[in-house]
Amino acid sequence: METRSRVFLIGDSLFTESLVQLLSEAENLLVVGTAVSTTIAVTAVAKAFPHIIIVANASENTQTNLQPLLSIFPTIPIIHTDLNRDYVQIITSRRVSARRTDLLAAIGELSNQDKD
Repeated sequence: METRSRVFLIGDSLFTESLVQLLSEAENLLVVGTAVSTTIAVTAVAKAFPHIIIVANASENTQTNLQPLLSIFPTIPIIHTDLNRDYVQIITSRRVSARRTDLLAAIGELSNQDKD
């Protein structure tokens, strides 16, 4: 039996809602929660036990403070994605191949490291 990767999403836009829909349709992923901000997410993440946190920005003017998440959950990888950019930023203490630019592939690789 294959374990599904548990994903928590943070954002307050249609972009975030679209990501929730996309990830919910993936067989190997389970969206375990959402929050509109990192401040609200701290409590929810502690209860959801995700393997990965995704922060989704949709505006060029959006500044996201990841410090609370990084300090409280240092072992959970954070994927920061932005609708206005063509890349994702992965913040983790784990090794991830630099060739992995696909969001779903990056999630799969990070989750597989949890299972080792």
